[in-house]
This record gives sequence, structure tokens and C-alpha cells, in this order.
Amino acid sequence: MNCNKPEALKKDWAVLFVFLAAFSIRFLYIFQILKFPLTEYLVSSGVFDQHEFNQSALNIMSGNLPGKEVFGKEPLYSYFLAAIYTIFGYSHLTVYIIQSLLTSIGAAFVYKISKDIFNRKTGVIVGFIFSFYSMSIYYDAILLRESLITFFNILLLYLILKGLKGNKITAWLLAGCALGCSMLLRHSILLPFILVFVLCAEKPFKKASKHALVFCIGMLIVLLPVLARNYLISDYKYIGISKEVNAFWVGNNPASSGVDVDWSGEYKRLNNKSGGSIRKTAYVFFEEVCKNPGVYAKLYIRKIWMFFNAYEAPSNTNYYLYRDEFPTVLRWPLFSYRFVCGLGIIGIFLAFSKKEKPFLLFIFFAALAGSVILFHIQSRFRLPCTPFFIIFASFALYQVFRSIMDKHFLKCAAILAVAVFFYIILKPDLTYAGFRNPKDKIRPMDRTNLALAYIETYKKQKDINLLNLALTQARLALKEEASYYLEHSIEGEIYFLENRLLDSVNEYKKAIIYDNRNPFLYNELAGVYYAKGDYQQSFLYIKRALYLYPGNKIFEKNLSLIPL
Repeated sequence: MNCNKPEALKKDWAVLFVFLAAFSIRFLYIFQILKFPLTEYLVSSGVFDQHEFNQSALNIMSGNLPGKEVFGKEPLYSYFLAAIYTIFGYSHLTVYIIQSLLTSIGAAFVYKISKDIFNRKTGVIVGFIFSFYSMSIYYDAILLRESLITFFNILLLYLILKGLKGNKITAWLLAGCALGCSMLLRHSILLPFILVFVLCAEKPFKKASKHALVFCIGMLIVLLPVLARNYLISDYKYIGISKEVNAFWVGNNPASSGVDVDWSGEYKRLNNKSGGSIRKTAYVFFEEVCKNPGVYAKLYIRKIWMFFNAYEAPSNTNYYLYRDEFPTVLRWPLFSYRFVCGLGIIGIFLAFSKKEKPFLLFIFFAALAGSVILFHIQSRFRLPCTPFFIIFASFALYQVFRSIMDKHFLKCAAILAVAVFFYIILKPDLTYAGFRNPKDKIRPMDRTNLALAYIETYKKQKDINLLNLALTQARLALKEEASYYLEHSIEGEIYFLENRLLDSVNEYKKAIIYDNRNPFLYNELAGVYYAKGDYQQSFLYIKRALYLYPGNKIFEKNLSLIPL
């Protein structure tokens, strides 16, 4: 029993402050970003993960629960979205608010975890940094599973600590359920490491075995329905959560940077060879490493470097685009990975020097970081392990403050000097450790996506300023990628909407120079000639489109409209 009531109140107020701070800034960001057209465009466009998750949720709502194939991606996020849509109606705003709410609860749990492992002051620092961590705020307002994975990983560690501290069977059961949920969001390698820790750290062994068993039962309660469903649907051939193991090769083929997604011929060769099986994938990977040890050594050195590097490598969304192109809280001086990383590395060494070493925290960080490095390094995959890195970073900051209070200025200066050194060398590396020539943080594809989002919004709102913004983004993309068709086709569409038909023709012809086998470009150019009244040219180009894509109903309808 804690008889120190003022201290108990302080702890409660700290948890509340952390939660409110985290939720307030995320709530503000959500309502700022709703005005930015790219977020909703990425959901409506058929080529991004946001669209796939959203469409899967709508299919679930329509009653297509079991499906006809093994899950292509881990299914929980789609069911999470479907549950929100069913209860609150179809609203992405509600999803973003709930994701922010869960992350804010996670921030409170991170405070409690840090207080239990280190001390209350470290917990307060952790809660403050995580509440205002830029990448966490950014991903909470995107229709992706990163914030939910992060929440369940934090909850998992919190429940394990509760189980260890209070010898509570319920905590172990719930911890297993939390791991099961995390695995239904993305494959995880945490299970064997947690079991080894529990069996080695807890005494006597009988009690440890009991807790490990209850933990596994909790996990299986969550996983078994999905495993059984996939096994039955695959005609008793596949036991697994999803087939997303195929994504392994995008960051592990000899041609891969280890950062960007690589769909090259090497990816296709290895993907076909492994056949979507985890066992075959492991065998083929070992075989490839033995064939090309030097290539894979460089690849993994590069991936380790980029994991600790400050660059927030984008996938289908780009943090830098959101920050630079639209005024939100992301422009505030928030905490970044660059700030966290140097202090986190120092904190790991300082924590290891403690008499009572936080082995479980080491395990969580190492396993989660290792799983990112094993696949490929992108900001969205790195986020779920960042809270545990922030705990180490906060412990390093606590040591700085404590050294100042104890007048150990030499120790304080040493920690700060090393932190500054790391901060300098970990600046964003846009060459991927020399793998490529330096490029801009914002890719041409990010700018073309934004241009297309502005165009789609213009069609609804008829605000000519949106076309000017779209044209700006297309031209910026052209500076980085001069010999690609998409930027020219976007300019062609913008000029068409502005009724600058001759300029539109010229841009579409430039686009065709760079992609002369694209039937849609010919169809669009035919539409411009039709608007000009040049029906002969319109006829020639639509016939070319049909030659490249015979039987296309839209092309055939357009052809029938030409008065020849």
C-alpha cells in the first residue's frame, strides 16, 4: 500500500498529462490534415495500401467475411476498419481519431513501463518525447496499420511487466492476446525471445513454465481462427496468417537497396522460386547468401546504417511532402528520429551498465529492430520499434539531468558530446550509404500523386488555384525525372481542364515519346483532339489505343462518339 498520497497523486497526474498532451496534438493535426487532398486521394486511388485496407474493410461490411483465398495481408487492420465503419459509419476521420486515441493510451503505457523499469522521471521524459514524436503524429492520420501495431507492441510489454511483477495469470493471458493481435497486423519474431526470457528469468521454473503456457494460450486464442480459416480455404495446404511473406524479397534480392521497394527481375526470380512458403523462403535466402556473400554483406551493412540513419524513407506516403507542402503541426519543432537515435544508442549502453539490467526492454528493441532490418528500411516499418528506443533515449537524458544535479559535470559533458556526435553523423543519407546518387527527400512520384490529388479536388470544387498547385508539383517532379511520361500527361490534363488545348496536345505527345505503348495516353490525346473539333486526329489516336488494348469498353464508346 502506498501511504505517500502526494506522490501517488503526482503519478496519476503524470499519466493524465501524457495522455492529454499526446491526444491534443494529434487531434489538432487530424483537423489540419483533412484540408490536404492527398490523404483521401491515396485511399481512393487503387494502387496504394490505404486503398487495399479500405476496400477490404468495405468487403467485410458487405458480408464477404471468409473470402475465397488465403489472406494476402495480415487481416486484423481491415477488420479494425470494418468495425469502426459499422459502429460509427463510413468515416476516415473517425479512424484517425481512434488511432490517435490508442496511440495516446500507448503513450501513457510507455510512461508506466519506463517508470517500472527505470524511474518516474525517466517515465515523464519518455511520455513527453513520445507525445510529441513527429512520425507517430504523422502516421496516426493515415489509413495504415503502423499506429495500431505500435499500440499492441507497447501493450504487450506493459502486460508482461505486470505479469512478472504481480504474478497475475490474467496479465499473461492478455499479453498473449496482445502478441496475437500484433501478429495479425504484421508478422513478428518476438514470440521465441519472450518465451526464452520468461523461462530463464522467472523462478522457480514451474512458475515460469505456467506463465509461458498461459501466454501461448492467449496468443493461440487470437491466432487459431485465422490459421484454421486459411488452412481450410487452401484445401489443407497452407498454415499461416497471410502470404505477405512474398514482400521479403523486395528488400533481400541482390539488386535491392534494402530501403526502396524493388520489383526487379531478381525479385520475381526469387519470389517464384520460394513460392510464398516461409520454409522455402528461408532456404532460398540461405542459398542466395552462400552464392553472393559479398553482395549480401554490403546489403545488410547498408540496411543497418539506414535503420539508425535519420532519413525517414517513404513508401507510398512521404512525411517530408506532408511537412513541406501543407501547414500543420509537423512544421513545429517536434522530436525526430535523429534526436532519438543518438540518445537511444547512449541509453542502451547506460542501461546495460546498470546492476539490474532491463533485459526485456533489450529484447523488445532488438527483436523489433532486427525484423525491420531483415525486411527493408522504411519509416512506417521502423515506427513500431521506436517507442522502445525512446525509452533508452529518455534514460540517457535522465542521466544528463541527474549528472547536473549531482555536479558530475564530466559525465554530463561526455554524454552530451557523444549525443552531438551521433546527431551530426546520422543526418539523412539520401545516397543509401553510397548505393545511389543523392536525390531529393521528396520523390517525383510523391509530387505527381499530390498533383493528381489537386486535379481530382478541382473537379469537385472548381477552384482554379488547385490546378495551379497541381502544375507546380508536376513541374517540380519534371526537374527530378525529366524523361518520364506521367509528369507530361498530368500537365496535359491540367491544360485540357484550363481549355488550353494546343498546350495539352503538346504535353500528351511528349508523354507518348516516353511511353509509346500506353493506350491510355492515346485515349486521352484523342479526347483533346475531339474537344478541338479535329475528329480525324481523334479517330486515329483512339484506334491506336484500341490496337494496344483491344476490347476496352471505354475506348470503344469514345470511338463511337466521333462523328466521321
